[in-house]
Amino acid sequence: MNKIIERHEKTRFVCTRCGLCCSSGPNVALTVYDICRIAKYLNKSWRELAGRYFYVVIADQFPVAVLRGINNKCVFLESNGKITYCTIYPARPVRCRMYPFIPVAPRELNKYEVSSRCPGVGRGDVIDPPWSELEKYSEEVASHYSELFSLIFVEGYDPLRALEILLDKTCSSNS
Repeated sequence: MNKIIERHEKTRFVCTRCGLCCSSGPNVALTVYDICRIAKYLNKSWRELAGRYFYVVIADQFPVAVLRGINNKCVFLESNGKITYCTIYPARPVRCRMYPFIPVAPRELNKYEVSSRCPGVGRGDVIDPPWSELEKYSEEVASHYSELFSLIFVEGYDPLRALEILLDKTCSSNS
C-alpha cells in the first residue's frame, strides 16, 4: 500500500536507475503539453510521434493520449547492457518527473502518494518531494481537460479531432 505524504513532510528517496518505473505498463497518460515538449525535444512534429510513441484511447468521449510500451517497457526506455536510461529524459512527461511521487487528486497540491513499488523509496538522503512539479502537473492537467471539454462538449468536435486541434494550438504556441 502506498503511503501518503503531506507538504511539510520529507522522505528518503534516491533513484536506483533500475527502470522499474518505466517497465510496468506503461500506463502514463500524456497531456498535450507533454506531447509538445517531447516533439520539440526530438525535433519532430507531434503528428510524427502519434502511433509510434503514443496512442489515443477514447474513454467516455474523452481522448486520452498514452505513452506506448514495447514488451511492458516505455518506448523511450533504453538499455546498453550496463545502464538503463530514458532517451527523452530532459523532456520526459511530468508524471515521470514526479515518480515515485504520485498525485492524489488533480487539485490536491499538498499531498502525494509515495509508490511502494519503487526500490529507491526509503533509501538515500531525506528529500523534499517535487512540489513544483505537482503544481505544474495540476495546472497542465486542468488546462488540458478543460480545453478538451470545451472543444468536445461546447464546440461539438469529435474527441480525436478535438485532441488534434488542441495539439496543433499548443505545439505551435510553444515553438
